[in-house]
Amino acid sequence: MYRDFMRLCTGVVSVTTFGIDRHGSRLIATLTGHEGQISSVAYSSDGRLLASGSNDGTVRIWDTRTGEEAMRPLRSNDGQVSGIAFSQDDQHIVSGGEGHAVYLWNVTTGSAALPPLLGHVGWVRSVAISPYGDLIASASDDKTVRLWSAENGLEVSVMRGHTDRIHAVAFSPDGQLIASGSYDKTIRIWKSHTGENVGEPLTSLEDVVMCLCFSSDGKYLAAGSGFTGQIRLWNMGTRAPTSVVIHNHPPVASLAFSSDVSELFSAGLNRIRSWNPHTGRELPGSSFVGHSGWINSIALSPNGLFIASGGDDRTVRTWGTGSSADQEVQPQLAHSSSVTSVAVSSTGTFIVSGSEDHSICVWDASTGESKFLPLLKHSGHVLAVAISPDGCLIASASEDHTVRLWDAQTAKPAGYPLRDHEDVVDTVAFSPDGRWLASGSYDKTVRVWDVATRQVAAFGLLQCEHAVLVVAFSPVGGLIAAGDDAGFVHLWLSGSNQQARTPLEANSKSQHNGINTVCFSPDARQIVSGAQDRTVRVWEIGTGHQVFQLDLHMDWVRTVAYSPNGMYIASGSDDKVVFIWNASTGAAVAKLFGHTEWVRSIVFTPDGRSIISCGGDRTIRIWDVETALSLASQAERDPMARLGSSINADGWLMGSSGELLLWLPADYRSYTQLPPCSMLIGPHRVALSLNDVLNWGDQWTACWRNGTHPIERPFK
Repeated sequence: MYRDFMRLCTGVVSVTTFGIDRHGSRLIATLTGHEGQISSVAYSSDGRLLASGSNDGTVRIWDTRTGEEAMRPLRSNDGQVSGIAFSQDDQHIVSGGEGHAVYLWNVTTGSAALPPLLGHVGWVRSVAISPYGDLIASASDDKTVRLWSAENGLEVSVMRGHTDRIHAVAFSPDGQLIASGSYDKTIRIWKSHTGENVGEPLTSLEDVVMCLCFSSDGKYLAAGSGFTGQIRLWNMGTRAPTSVVIHNHPPVASLAFSSDVSELFSAGLNRIRSWNPHTGRELPGSSFVGHSGWINSIALSPNGLFIASGGDDRTVRTWGTGSSADQEVQPQLAHSSSVTSVAVSSTGTFIVSGSEDHSICVWDASTGESKFLPLLKHSGHVLAVAISPDGCLIASASEDHTVRLWDAQTAKPAGYPLRDHEDVVDTVAFSPDGRWLASGSYDKTVRVWDVATRQVAAFGLLQCEHAVLVVAFSPVGGLIAAGDDAGFVHLWLSGSNQQARTPLEANSKSQHNGINTVCFSPDARQIVSGAQDRTVRVWEIGTGHQVFQLDLHMDWVRTVAYSPNGMYIASGSDDKVVFIWNASTGAAVAKLFGHTEWVRSIVFTPDGRSIISCGGDRTIRIWDVETALSLASQAERDPMARLGSSINADGWLMGSSGELLLWLPADYRSYTQLPPCSMLIGPHRVALSLNDVLNWGDQWTACWRNGTHPIERPFK
């Protein structure tokens, strides 16, 4: 149809995708009908039915061949549903939730097969049915796992031992064991027919346990954490943890093994990822992106060709996992998690980025291509990167408490890690002459290192009363600034531990007023800060007077930057927006949209012509400043500039007057490149082009070429 009609049209948008297959990633179907967040999904053993449980209090059954509901919703009138499971014979579904009861449903009749199973005194978070269908296990906020007879509903045993709420329960494939995972950071193994505890608790995850999954052969147990995003595996023959540690988006809400145990799928934030469980490496082209909210549950179809997911956006989605999809999706080399920091060399020739995937990448600024394979040595999120003024060294700071130096020409480590910090290191900066390197940490210190010796300088331990969130050197004048978690900007004379003045205080009514970011003006007379109270502040350093308070951001301000000529200030926020401000008047002169997650870091290129930004959507964007400043006037004569005006929550590109111009599928929104974005570096890219005037609104019928309107000239 597209090929037939496209030749008849003019003035329509053409779409070219890079790293996204022709159907918009692997998404096969989106199932809608639930009125609340989806908490759990499960396939029947023959793969013909898919069940979903929701906060709207229903369990819905879908026909996987048609995407239609196979029967009326199952409703217990007992509050939110948080866990569901199919029996092996597909005759029953078990559910549990807010009302403390466990329900067994007859799939054929759509009615309850047994009266509610009562005994828990807390929210039932997870349920499972044994492979033989004779037992039901339920895990609850009351710190117990209970075992029930699926035949008569009688309670078989109560398993006690956890000291906090239990979020996950699973039967082993042979039905002999039950695993339970708890907020007490332990996994316990029980004998299924007696409820007896087997061995000592498994504790290697060292975090709250959100989900569990046995491999199909029973050899491995995988668990996902709530706060760190770690996934750990245990060898069930020895009960010992394997050496594999996988770092996913936190929280890890759900896990699923492939039948041949060659893949482990995980859900975190709004994407599904696939890993080699034996090496811990993410498999190429394995990210499934489309949900507009967090994914809470995933399930693999019995034949392994499909994966289902349910999320906060109230949708159930099914995706293709097979080799055909693998051949279509050819992702670019990119970060596999949030990009936390960017820096640009003084020559403007290369860009460095750090990510929560523990890596540092180096990019050619003119092409966007990677110059090296990712730099991998950190064992935690990389939170900040910096480039020395001569372009020879890269510094990186990490939650693993270390600072590392890298040779920018070879991408090899330059010496040993700098380890003096006692907590997360979240910021790093070189002095203008490249002699010093400053780092700031949650341990309430700024440490200044001698780059030549890799030792802390004699004056280099600067104390703060609160966690340090950012450090910066002034370009002239010899100052070091640090922003802390309590809303203070500290200033020291570089080369000493003497304070240059009393700290600047961001007086705020908000309980969150930590200073996330600071940057000096080129003449070092002013300093700009961005805070958790959503404000950008500009200060006179000499007097401590606050010149401007800029309040247009709707969420935490994460990053600020001055243009090299001092005319503009750029700021990025958790609200996904980059603002450009007139540094003299404080007026907002441009608003850049495109990021679909929080903006974590921005920097001007040395010539001031571009802004580089990065964020939680795994992308790095380069924005043309001149285009950004003139976008509104350009929109009158440039149709593509009109498309670059704004985007609403439903994915519509809007004109300057709010008119709806073009709808973007959810899979494309994170990766669409529109003016004034001149380059997008990420796992995918969607380029829109137009070779004529843009026809839209009540003028849309003008897209038909003369004499080709289907009504006037029936299509044959």
